[in-house]
Amino acid sequence: MKRNITLILAVFCMTIGLLSCSDDSYPENPTLVSPISGLVLEVNGTDYVAIPQLQEDGSLSPVLLLAVNQPSVTATVKQIDIADPTASVNIKAGDVITFKNNQFTLEWTKGTQKENYQVEMSYNPPPVMYMVMSGKPGNYYGLNTETAQTIASITYNHLFEGYVDLTNTSWNNIGFVASDQSVYYDVSAGLGGGQSYGTLTMVEKPSPGTGYFPCDGPWGDWTTTGGNSSVVSPGIWKINFNFTTREMTLLETQWAITGNAVGGIKAMTYHSDTRKWSLTAELSVGKLKFTTIPVNASDPTVIYGVSDGISKLAENGTDITVDEAGTYRIELDLSTPFYDYSITK
Repeated sequence: MKRNITLILAVFCMTIGLLSCSDDSYPENPTLVSPISGLVLEVNGTDYVAIPQLQEDGSLSPVLLLAVNQPSVTATVKQIDIADPTASVNIKAGDVITFKNNQFTLEWTKGTQKENYQVEMSYNPPPVMYMVMSGKPGNYYGLNTETAQTIASITYNHLFEGYVDLTNTSWNNIGFVASDQSVYYDVSAGLGGGQSYGTLTMVEKPSPGTGYFPCDGPWGDWTTTGGNSSVVSPGIWKINFNFTTREMTLLETQWAITGNAVGGIKAMTYHSDTRKWSLTAELSVGKLKFTTIPVNASDPTVIYGVSDGISKLAENGTDITVDEAGTYRIELDLSTPFYDYSITK
């Protein structure tokens, strides 16, 4: 631990340009000096120092950790210093760099010698709201924050989104509780007549202070198929909640893959134990995306492609490329705020 603190102190002193920075409990001249002696990045309007890391054996790691309050795909280089003035790096002050899967590769060069360093972004989890439901007798609307399903704001603002599993809830009422449990949101209304899509204005209620949050609604046939034979896994709902307007939009989803690599639309199956959608299918060379199959004809369609953002999938994402024909296992994970997928041949 002392070695870690010493390294961080050394980098910090070089970064802020102090004339002296000493502590009687640490050596005056730390022997471990990172080649990247000072990297300051601006993320979402705040400056952060990328801190060199140590490996278990005490040697320098090729990782620089950038711990931010809120994640971003881009960052602006405010300062970059290198210990060896005869070496160079692939970024300079003023550059805007792009993170992919929360990483950016920093290239260090000296003559024929080249080293790669990974700037890894870590961040506070996005704000969440917890879902409560009628549940089992004796536990109606009880909140267990360790197991409750959530919707989240990956934009760290008033907009929340997520997918909730209502496959075993039938007509049970549901509600959403603020992360600090001071208030929750409910409405005495719902979806009827086999509706699989609708918007309701929620009502804010104070917390009873009991750990239970009784709800009057919204109610609905959570496992409706709308008479659509293409719906093979009913009961998974996309929830959007606007904290400012209190509007909640509910959409039942049946996920599938589509594109010229698929040759049409092929429905995926949902697994409650993993909260993932999956499909084994023959794919040809080409492109594909993930799409919902509307439960009812008037339902909107949601399409996900590959994103360069902090979420691997997004509605404005690009096509997924299939380079080789064959049998593939496709999985879609919408159980966390950062939507993910895998395609394995």
